[in-house]
Amino acid sequence: MTSDVSVTIHGSRGSYPVCGQEFTRYGGNTSCVSVRAGDREIIFDAGSGIIEYGRDLVKNAFANDRPIHTSIFFSHTHFDHLIGLPYFPPVYIPNATLHLFGPRYGSQQSFEETIHDLIRSPYYPVALNEMTALKHFYDIGEVDRVYFLRDRPEPLLVRATHPSQAHLRPDPSEVEMEVHCLRGYNHPKSGVNMYKVIAGSRTFVYATDTEGYVHGDRRLAEFARGADLIVHDAMYTEAHYTSMPAPTQGYGHSTVAIAAELARQAQVKRLCLFHHDPKSTDEDLDAIDALGKSHFAESFAARDGLTVAL
Repeated sequence: MTSDVSVTIHGSRGSYPVCGQEFTRYGGNTSCVSVRAGDREIIFDAGSGIIEYGRDLVKNAFANDRPIHTSIFFSHTHFDHLIGLPYFPPVYIPNATLHLFGPRYGSQQSFEETIHDLIRSPYYPVALNEMTALKHFYDIGEVDRVYFLRDRPEPLLVRATHPSQAHLRPDPSEVEMEVHCLRGYNHPKSGVNMYKVIAGSRTFVYATDTEGYVHGDRRLAEFARGADLIVHDAMYTEAHYTSMPAPTQGYGHSTVAIAAELARQAQVKRLCLFHHDPKSTDEDLDAIDALGKSHFAESFAARDGLTVAL
């Protein structure tokens, strides 16, 4: 199993993309993170940060004369987390294959139906079925595991604890990466999927759009226990979170202090403060970075283009 595992931030903002001189150092794209283990790379969320990343995927595929084969895991379907999907260049490449994982909502028959309802006229000129890449959709929840096996481009989705699927679970020696899911219910109004990637001895957790509980989110702390890196929502300062007349408690996002407390409880090695408020300037985020370090020494504020080796 490879030890060459890294995480790259392609978009670190929440709510909507921003641009301007005051947003140059941390970037203005919305949520998109990729994880690489050896030659295998998977993506979390398809905010505006996925667009430039997709251009690089196409460029590299053409330069090396190989097809695009990638997987995207969606935390939820708020606009800032999928605004980049219809502009993701690989969806228009006929020999590209995309595996799209996300939560099924009560009013929809499947995750696929949710995406179809959003990417179509009159909201977008090209319907999802007109995009020429081969697209596979999967509903994913807490009972599921996704395995990426050596010498196999397609992911394997297994209901890991069900006895009827025990024969589908791969031999650990064949697994390059596996993805676990935790469902969070503290983001309005339909909750959010959080994900854990295990690649050999390295563990990464993606936990955006989550808000803390009294005494901490015990389920998430156990899910993330001992991770090498957790990307955790830290959209607000304490003042923003509680100040009248417009406090943001209950909006489904955390403060720096909430994220740091979770990192301590989970005993993770490093904490990445993520999903920045679109109004936060570079100067504001410098202060948030320093605040994070004062709460949890091995923390840092996410910025677009940052790669972290695990």
